[in-house]
Amino acid sequence: MTETGVLYTEHTDLRAATPVASLWSYETCVRGPVRQPVVLNRNGNNEYWLERSDPLLNTILPGTGVSVVVNFGDGWAAGRSLATSVLLPRVSVIGPVTQPRILRVGKHVQAVGAVLPVLLTASVFRVPASEVIDRIVPLEDLWTRSEVDRLMESLLSLQTRRQMATIRGELVARIRQPGDCETIGQVDTRLITLRGGRVSIDQMARSHGLSRKQFARRFSAAAGLTPKLFARITRFQSLAHALLCSDVSEWVSVAPAVGFYDQAHMINEFRALAGSSPTLFFQPHDDIIDASTVQLRGRPSEWVRRPELGSRTR
Repeated sequence: MTETGVLYTEHTDLRAATPVASLWSYETCVRGPVRQPVVLNRNGNNEYWLERSDPLLNTILPGTGVSVVVNFGDGWAAGRSLATSVLLPRVSVIGPVTQPRILRVGKHVQAVGAVLPVLLTASVFRVPASEVIDRIVPLEDLWTRSEVDRLMESLLSLQTRRQMATIRGELVARIRQPGDCETIGQVDTRLITLRGGRVSIDQMARSHGLSRKQFARRFSAAAGLTPKLFARITRFQSLAHALLCSDVSEWVSVAPAVGFYDQAHMINEFRALAGSSPTLFFQPHDDIIDASTVQLRGRPSEWVRRPELGSRTR
């Protein structure tokens, strides 16, 4: 049996030794009967096969990075709900996300993207980070139309990995030396990310010889987010990754490992930032899942379905 889904590839090797946080590609893919959900390709990168109903393909989750997305396939739409969704520009910049959005990708999927640390927003896109928080902006609003046209022309004739290398080079070439506020943000955003959001804001302020208020003001000027919100979203990202890698039966042990008091605290925080509880969020959007079975896992492709229950529309 074959299924048509989307192949997500994280091109880890191409971003090595650069400030780029992520380089990725999406493309429509037919999954044969023996293909595993996660495969290590010849370049040493993970390829993830996603069902069309996979919630990770249908949601823009909170994150602290700034993304450039180039879409060569059918149009994508995003919004707070299906009724308010609007088409994304072919070449778009997605700023740091504090609230989830519904994402709908077209039938034919072919897109590439890069994620930069938020501190590089002003350098690469010529606007303060605060101006792109929770926004999806056409790249031509930030660069000149000729710059965007030149980039697209250079990408159209290339294979995926050459496209990724071209985007990486274009972004890295625009990075300049940080200013004072950015330097403070650079040190501390890295620390927050390294520790998965489990940090003391007061302690970071003291390390710079600043009051908490002074530190928050400088951090926010550089990152566009307060240090508390940046840490909260970073911890949520660590939580989402941990849940994806664990059996549901082990989710109770995930809570303290990623900095939550207990499972209830973890579930409440996930619901606040993802819009629903982990069990509801991770189930494929077109299926009803038996959440009581011990085989239920974080990855939607590994969850056990109950075909007799049929499907539903969300």
